[in-house]
Amino acid sequence: MFRPVAPGRLADAVTAVLTSYRRTCLPKAGIPDTVPIRIYENGWPTGPGRTEQRQAAALDTVIRTTAALTAELNIDGYSLFALRDADSRAEGIFSHFGLLYDDYTPKSAFETYRRLIAELGGKLR
Repeated sequence: MFRPVAPGRLADAVTAVLTSYRRTCLPKAGIPDTVPIRIYENGWPTGPGRTEQRQAAALDTVIRTTAALTAELNIDGYSLFALRDADSRAEGIFSHFGLLYDDYTPKSAFETYRRLIAELGGKLR
């Protein structure tokens, strides 16, 4: 889901989306709190106006916020959208979600993700 987020409010936005999903959307579908949530295909692209450093910071914020909500919202997994860019030379942002360029050169977020896995991997599998 794409939504504009004010600078410095990403953690609040992630918390609001996940909490609303658990507390509002799933109950309407008859899905109880005992069914775990898994976050799939999450990411933050690089590209024009989207720096590697911002991708790394966004990834850190999203994963830490998600990990902090695991017990409260029964979240048991997180999956990154793409390890490698589809086409690092493409103009559109949808080709730039990777933590590696399409030639496998790491972006700044690659090391951030490795560090987060080592630190939080037990909370989010």
